Amino acid sequence: MKYLVRSVKYFFYFAILTTLIILALILIGAVEGNIESIFEDGYGSLWKIALFFALIAAVYPKFGFVKKQLETDDDWDTVKEKAEAYFSEKPFRLESETAGSVSFRRSSPAARISKMGEDRITVCRKEEGYIMQGLRKDVLLYATGLEYRINDSNQAS
Repeated sequence: MKYLVRSVKYFFYFAILTTLIILALILIGAVEGNIESIFEDGYGSLWKIALFFALIAAVYPKFGFVKKQLETDDDWDTVKEKAEAYFSEKPFRLESETAGSVSFRRSSPAARISKMGEDRITVCRKEEGYIMQGLRKDVLLYATGLEYRINDSNQAS
């Protein structure tokens, strides 16, 4: 269900972004304000564009969201404490905390809107270790920093 919701969000995001770009082109006088003159097939092109957006929106959540194993041997309480400290220094705030999971969201409303509310990063305890999940770019960036923070403090002890 989450995958479907993300796909629909991205479809509308692409449609709104394209509409804004076309409106900007019309306002600066780069194109006429008529769909028939903007696109070669006129209104027929809108269906092709919508189909293209639907295809991209259908596959993007598969590649845009990831889970990454955190490389550490620490216990859950230590990992959770280090994650909370690490993300409090970043543009994130604690959203929720359960027995085996802690979630963070962007602090800035503008950043949350720009990511269409898909800004959550979750660190959770699994049988195989600890997993961080969220947007690919954020997970890859912050997982490395969090691993360094956890493992560096272990070596300093």
